[in-house]
Amino acid sequence: MTGHMLIYTALKQVAQIKILVILTVVLYVGFFMAKAQDPFLSQYYSNCIYLNPGFTGTSLMARFSMGYRNQYPALGSSFVNYHAAFDMPSNILQGGLGFNVMHDVQGNGTMSNLTVDGIYSYALTVNPGFNINAGFQATYGMRILKTGDLIFPDGIDKLTGIYFGPTEDISDQAISYPDFAVGFLGYTRNWYTGLAIHHLARPNVSFNKNYREPLPRKYTIHAGIYIPIFEKRFGREAVKINPNIIVIQQGSQRQISLGAEVIRKVFFAGIWSRQNISFGLSNLTVVAGYQDQHIRFGYSFDFNMTRPWVNNVGNGAHEIAFIYRLDYKTDNKKKYKAIKCPKI
Repeated sequence: MTGHMLIYTALKQVAQIKILVILTVVLYVGFFMAKAQDPFLSQYYSNCIYLNPGFTGTSLMARFSMGYRNQYPALGSSFVNYHAAFDMPSNILQGGLGFNVMHDVQGNGTMSNLTVDGIYSYALTVNPGFNINAGFQATYGMRILKTGDLIFPDGIDKLTGIYFGPTEDISDQAISYPDFAVGFLGYTRNWYTGLAIHHLARPNVSFNKNYREPLPRKYTIHAGIYIPIFEKRFGREAVKINPNIIVIQQGSQRQISLGAEVIRKVFFAGIWSRQNISFGLSNLTVVAGYQDQHIRFGYSFDFNMTRPWVNNVGNGAHEIAFIYRLDYKTDNKKKYKAIKCPKI
């Protein structure tokens, strides 16, 4: 074997090993650990209608949000999530309308999940200071498996290690399914609390027609409060503090997140702690950004606290979120109170 052939074989094997490592992680996380669970966001309130459909229309302004998350950037773009959402109040429907699109990509596109949500919320004023929203969500979901980048053992030459492809014709797989969710939200100007239940229909997300893999229902409970701190000398608001708690239960997995943001004029910074009770995993998220009446831009990074010796930029998670609120004329502003915090 010539030197060029040896180099080519070595490079080919390195590429195969990388693909196998990525595929192994995808299979382990996607099938054994997560079992087709929902993607999560570190900046939960960057897409509040994904967290709870009951948030739809509560801003009393037309609101557009979008975000990007890259998990384990050392692996390239192996675990990437894109999402975009829009919601607005509706006088005629006595509530709000919204939609949410989320594309979750694993293994550089080997497996991907696309969901499109349509949401309607009904707003009820209990008294001038307290409101209740009920959100109803219908979802179209699609799960795709691309086999072109997969490496199968029977396609590797035992002498050279060169991969020639699978011995059998293996086609890409795709399934689609309908789904539904509900969410309830109670709030005043200073505090809010809610409950959301996703995957009411428990749709089958298995590629094998002879095997049923129902998507577990996801239960979310969350609460937060807005705490203004005033300057003693001038009596004006100097700092805003926004602590939150979020508990998510899906299948055998339970996740508890505690965090708070400190807002000073148009800048904010915060810290979150996320615990996965089932696996004993612990993450620390640091977030910072800019916000005003119409725009909010935030960046966050996740640190793995369970194994701190492997912490670096490549083993964490980058997340970027952007929200834009448009002026929207509605008589509801006289009747309903917008949620003051989270300010989104």
